[in-house]
Amino acid sequence: MIGDVLVSSILCENLKLKYPNAQIDYMIYESTLPVIKENKYVDNFVIFTNRHRNNKIEFLKFLFQIRKKKYDIVIDAYSKLESWITVLFSGANRKISYEKKWRNFLYTDNIPEIKEPKSNVGLIIEKRLSLLNTLNFKRPLEVFPKIYLTEKENLSAVNLLKQGGLDLKKQTVMMSIIGSTENKTYPLDYMSKIVDFIADKMDVNILFNYIPNQINQAKSVYEGCKNTTKEKIFFDVLGNNLRSYIAIVNQCDFIVGNDSGAINIAKALKKPSFIIFSPWIDKKYWATFEDGINNLSVHLKDFNPSLFKNKSKKWIKNNTLNLYSQFKPEYIYNALDLFLDNRISSNKVDYCIDNFKEEYNKKKLEKVSGLIITYNEEKYIENIIKNLDFVDELVIVDSFSTDKTIAIINKYKHVKLIQNHFVNFSEQRNFALKQVKYDWILFVDVDEYIDEKLKNEINNTRLHIGDYKAFQFKRIFYFKDKPLRFSGMQNDKVFRFFNKKFAIYDSKKYVHETLVVNGNTKVFDNKLVHYSYQSYEKHKEKLDSYARLKAKELYIKKVKPNFFHFYIKPLYRFIKNYFIQLGVLDGRNGFILCKLNAYGVKQRYVELRKLNHKNNLG
Repeated sequence: MIGDVLVSSILCENLKLKYPNAQIDYMIYESTLPVIKENKYVDNFVIFTNRHRNNKIEFLKFLFQIRKKKYDIVIDAYSKLESWITVLFSGANRKISYEKKWRNFLYTDNIPEIKEPKSNVGLIIEKRLSLLNTLNFKRPLEVFPKIYLTEKENLSAVNLLKQGGLDLKKQTVMMSIIGSTENKTYPLDYMSKIVDFIADKMDVNILFNYIPNQINQAKSVYEGCKNTTKEKIFFDVLGNNLRSYIAIVNQCDFIVGNDSGAINIAKALKKPSFIIFSPWIDKKYWATFEDGINNLSVHLKDFNPSLFKNKSKKWIKNNTLNLYSQFKPEYIYNALDLFLDNRISSNKVDYCIDNFKEEYNKKKLEKVSGLIITYNEEKYIENIIKNLDFVDELVIVDSFSTDKTIAIINKYKHVKLIQNHFVNFSEQRNFALKQVKYDWILFVDVDEYIDEKLKNEINNTRLHIGDYKAFQFKRIFYFKDKPLRFSGMQNDKVFRFFNKKFAIYDSKKYVHETLVVNGNTKVFDNKLVHYSYQSYEKHKEKLDSYARLKAKELYIKKVKPNFFHFYIKPLYRFIKNYFIQLGVLDGRNGFILCKLNAYGVKQRYVELRKLNHKNNLG
């Protein structure tokens, strides 16, 4: 928990730097408060105690206290049952956490979980920082967790070390000899050998990190050491609480041992660390700020990967103690020797935190080409150009508009305009795909709009696309200025963001074009706004044009229109949209739209009959 609290504190720092006048509250367990105390980026600590955990009435009181705060944003970095309930009760407008299908309904922003790190700040830190992706940060993010000590606390620690008999002219190493659990604790007899190795290599003061109920284990490590090593160990120099222990670590020069809260405390104090990871822990998460000099870690898998081949996480965890027995100290000595050489050669730590920050912030969004096809769209074109201000290039393919569309586009020098005669929608879209420079395409219609939440979700996806080749957008259909919730619109989804190397529009579809995708697809959580309906006349005009194109499709298929097509299919469309898909709940607007949809179905067969008649005469 100490590591989690420290890592998550960088969210508070980044939020405070972005919103200096905002109130930043941090909800933590009571036991971890000493680690984060004095943090200047937190306004209030919301303390969750054992009383809240063990007593339902107290927990309910706690939830109502949260509710009274009326938070604007809640970020859940914990994502467990207690936090889910707290988030639900918070009433916040924005609720942000990691994407998990079976509980996404709790949150407004579900962030895809990162699987692999993109820098050496560590995967656990990158995961935490990803929770800020939807908040549209412009400034570089801070990546390093920090602990703040008072001058009095540091002075008390120095006096304690002097009273304990340490020679402060020598370097002091803190040994994390015991992990938080047995399956996170390197075998005690092996740990004794590691302590011996350090004592043989360097003339140092050695401190042991343990709590009172671990004293027998600590004594076991001590008794396993050589007598020459014992002379360098100051076994009883301990702080009387967590804050005093932190102050002692701040006087040490480096730390060696089990992955634990002690290691994370030392790192937050900019102390070099050498970590021995448990076999069941995936070190890519917690091997933070690894540079091979100031921070170095080892894992049994580094030396004997065959032990882990074709083994599940559950099997590895259940067999940790057996695997630990095969993690011989001899495996570790070479890496530890390199780490200690760097400690001998320099008494001053040069952590180069800015380098880690710069490396993390160099992560680039996947380059995206914005695409639009137009014809006489003077009403919408300027809005959509401004709306797509976040793409890397914007290309518009126009079908020789006769209104002010071209003049408006030419006002924007960054927009690439290409004109091409329109044959059908699929052909025009496939032509447009050949005009852009980047593989990832954001292809929108002029009457669509991407709000800030969806824009942030797109940008977050650009950072971590994974193995997906295309993304669908759910849409909100606007009838003039009012959204339609039903009438068949509730199931409306379209592909708008995709990799052109793996997708193409079906050339057989002249209208209501279909993107054929070769690869995995996903649906975005946030919806695309669709201002399709301007007026009855305009929408009817649009349906007439669609009907002519659809008639050409049907003509190629040699469809012969009959009574069924002219009367039954339009009637069925109206019944389906208005009654089955609940258009009746959209009121008068729902009735108008369902009626127009039925008209559009009938009109395609009217146009088909004309086409058949014309060609038969020819």
